[in-house]
Amino acid sequence: MGLNRDAQNLSRLPETRASGFLHFCPPFSPLPVRTVYSSPAAALRDALRHAVERSGMSSLGVLHQGVPSPATLTGTDATAQAARIRRQLDRLAPLPRALLVVAYAPQALKCSCGARCCSGSYPNPEWADAMRVALAHVSTLLSGHAVNERLHRAVVANALTRTKETTVSLAQRCGVDRHTVATHVSIIEADLTGTRQTPGRFDHATTRIDALLREAGIVADEPRAQAA
Repeated sequence: MGLNRDAQNLSRLPETRASGFLHFCPPFSPLPVRTVYSSPAAALRDALRHAVERSGMSSLGVLHQGVPSPATLTGTDATAQAARIRRQLDRLAPLPRALLVVAYAPQALKCSCGARCCSGSYPNPEWADAMRVALAHVSTLLSGHAVNERLHRAVVANALTRTKETTVSLAQRCGVDRHTVATHVSIIEADLTGTRQTPGRFDHATTRIDALLREAGIVADEPRAQAA
């Protein structure tokens, strides 16, 4: 006696046995993963925070809060995604690359070693290296002014992360006269983030990485993009 069409279809499905019964299992459909972004900022944040911390855990999962956990990129998926984004980032010249890293990478990474001497975090080496590149550039802009690396570091970080801080606060924090702070802020911000009339180096870096990520299919306009 021949099998009817339903039986023939069932015969093609993988089978499992449980509690003495034969079960036919439909093919597995993988959940969609967040491989396309709506902005270069979101893509860079994911890639630059995909760092293995001292605890041995990937920090990328934190970036997917609010997304159903089965669709969160983890393990090899997250590593492959970060590598695709970083490949495009590495195509930039050292200074534009450094400016983007300072803007979007975490300054510190979490540590859960449990040691009494541990503060719970440690400096991110990649961010620190990028800041050194940025400071080397800034020093050429301020060649005729007094060198104050602490002040320059604060101004660069504030400018690239869009952090607002008054000149009085910066002066107190860095031990510098507020008029000196205002002069340095004006010079550094004009070069890095530009003015109303002229884009800065960070703006040019953002435009370039946006073009590269779109060309690679990593960033796309809605509704194709899956990540904010």
